[in-house]
Amino acid sequence: MQGEDDFKAESSKTKTMFLSRALEKILSDREVKRSQHSQLRKACQVALDEIKEELEKQKDGTVVPPRANYIEADKYVLPFELACQSKSPRIVSTSLDCLQKLIAYGHITGNAPDSWTPGKRLMDHLVETICNCFQGPQTDEGVQLQIIKALLTSVTSPHIEIHEGTVLLTVRTCYNIYLASRNLINQTTAKATLTQMLNVIFTRMENQAAVLAAITGVSRPIGRRLRRVSGSLGGDPPPPTPVHQGTSRLSLEALVKY
Repeated sequence: MQGEDDFKAESSKTKTMFLSRALEKILSDREVKRSQHSQLRKACQVALDEIKEELEKQKDGTVVPPRANYIEADKYVLPFELACQSKSPRIVSTSLDCLQKLIAYGHITGNAPDSWTPGKRLMDHLVETICNCFQGPQTDEGVQLQIIKALLTSVTSPHIEIHEGTVLLTVRTCYNIYLASRNLINQTTAKATLTQMLNVIFTRMENQAAVLAAITGVSRPIGRRLRRVSGSLGGDPPPPTPVHQGTSRLSLEALVKY
């Protein structure tokens, strides 16, 4: 039991240090030192001070480290959101890269309620923030690539779940980048990302159809049809992640629209 507690404490400390480095990377960018980014600088510094204080308390043993796989994401998301809204390609790219890594390693799961929009989850807000970085063909090519990477991670990561309208938004944004980008590499990457996303979505739809068939005893041929479509896109689908009722329907609606 003691060994498990030590592992959880070390895991929590690793996550906190990872988040600190991400914030420091944004804060160290010379663009952030400009007067128009004063709010971003303040948000980064406040978050870093809070993290440092928490680490000191954990080191002194005055507080019990938080449970593993948990970060108070609401407290630390603001700097990344402000960075994504900064209109500076370098700052936006850095923020998107940090968010992608935080999501990929499970340091931010976004399961907490969204304090900005009642009834939504923080992860939905984060995905919207990522998607809003794409402003059409004029969007910086480096930013486009970081958006694609972050959205692919959001869809395929085993640490988070996105559903319904958020799934639609990720597919639509990647598709728009594929259509609008003037960079051949970004176009190719967006197309490959769409293929991988759709494979994940199709796998979830098949799994949901299988579960429904097991419960009701009624076969759902849609799963087999979608597998044939998925296979024609190429590539092996990654392992399935949890499915939410409504996601399959809305995902299919997205495909029909396009």
